[in-house]
Amino acid sequence: MDEHIESAGEVPPGNESWNITWMEKERPVKADLRLKPDRYMPFSLPLEQLVDKLFNENEVLVFIKGSRTDPKCPQSCRLLTILYEQMVDYETIDVFDEVYNRGVRKALKVYSDWPTFPQVFVRGNLIGGADELDKMADKGELYELFKK
Repeated sequence: MDEHIESAGEVPPGNESWNITWMEKERPVKADLRLKPDRYMPFSLPLEQLVDKLFNENEVLVFIKGSRTDPKCPQSCRLLTILYEQMVDYETIDVFDEVYNRGVRKALKVYSDWPTFPQVFVRGNLIGGADELDKMADKGELYELFKK
């Protein structure tokens, strides 16, 4: 750029201070899914049917402690990092949110027969938690799983 400025006496086209074409844009952060649209509404379906519906509507579904932007445990944070590094498009549900997701933590432990969180589901199948995804990433299996 310096050479162009010296020879032409001006900034190269497209590099003017007002041109933001080449600036890195922040990606918007997805909001966590909520099982109820309003805190005062009862669930429209039984919780198990609602979870089944979520699996049908979302390819990768992650149940974590806390939110996508504020995970509340190291395992959830590590899991989100793994998914980010793998560039996976996923949806999150905060199992600690008792206002919009009341009872989901207890129900999901029974539903999935997996006692801890986070829990990752791909196409409705339980993959596991952060440790399982970490092992799969080390073996290169995650790329194949999410490539499909």
